[in-house]
Amino acid sequence: MPEFLTLQEAAERLGVHYMTAYRYVRLGQLAARKERGTWRVAPSDLELFQQGDGSASSAVVSRKHVAWSQRFENRLLDGDASGAWKVIERALTAGTSPLGIYTEVVVPALDSIGSRWESGEIGVAEEHQASFLVTRLIGRLSPHFHRPGRRKGSVVVAGPPGERHFINLAMAADALRLGGYDPIEVGSDLPVDEFERTLRRHLPLKGVCLGVMSEETLEACRNMIFRARGVLPSEVPIVVGGRGIEGHDHALRMGADWAADLESVVEAIESGRRIVSAVSV
Repeated sequence: MPEFLTLQEAAERLGVHYMTAYRYVRLGQLAARKERGTWRVAPSDLELFQQGDGSASSAVVSRKHVAWSQRFENRLLDGDASGAWKVIERALTAGTSPLGIYTEVVVPALDSIGSRWESGEIGVAEEHQASFLVTRLIGRLSPHFHRPGRRKGSVVVAGPPGERHFINLAMAADALRLGGYDPIEVGSDLPVDEFERTLRRHLPLKGVCLGVMSEETLEACRNMIFRARGVLPSEVPIVVGGRGIEGHDHALRMGADWAADLESVVEAIESGRRIVSAVSV
C-alpha cells in the first residue's frame, strides 16, 4: 500500500467524484495535506473516514480519534479560512467543547506550525498567515464562550511591553468569559504606565492575567506586577503564564500566581493559590 494517495486516487477508492472528495477535505471530514500543490491522503486516514462514513455523528469513530488539529493545521497553511472554520464546526458538532477547540485543536496546530517554521520547513509568511487566520477565527468562536447569568467581576488581560504575541491573551480572555468573568482586553506590548492607569480606571478588579511568551519581556512583566501590587488589594490574584515563565517557582519569584493551561485560568483567579494561568502559544 502506498504511503500517500493523491486526492484523485482517494476519490476513486471512495467511489466519488474528485470534487466530492475535495469537499470532504474542506469540511475536515477527510484528513489531507497539501504538498507542492497536490493533496495527499494517508491510507489510514482514508480507512478511518470509510469506517465513519464521513459522518460526524457516527458511533464508530469518536471525536477522540479524529485528528482535528492536523486538519485545522492543513487548512491554516493552505490559507483556507472557510475550510478552517468548517473544521471547527465539525469538531463542535462531534462534541468538542469551545474551550476544547482551543486546547485540542488550535493550540496544537499553532505549536506544530511554530515548530515547522523554526525547522525551516515553512516560511515566515506561512506562519504569519496562520496566525492571522486564527485571530479571525477566534473572533467567530468567541460568542460560544459567553455564559448567561450574573457576572463575577472584571479581570485585566494584558501582555508586557515588547511582547508581540496576542493569540494567547485572546484565548485566556475567552476562558474567563466562560467562567463568568468580564475580561478587560488591553492587548500585548502595553506600556507599564498605561497598564497601571487601566487598573486604576477599572477598580475594583477580581484579578490580572499576564501572558509572557519571550524571556526578553520578563523584566517588563516584573515591573507590571510591581505596579499592580501597588494598586490592588493583596488578595487580588495576578496570574502569569506562557513560554517565558519557567514554572511554579519562577512565577512565585516574580510575585505572581502561575498556571499551566487555559483550563486553569479561572481556577487561578478564584482560588488565589499558586497555580498557573495563561496559555502557552
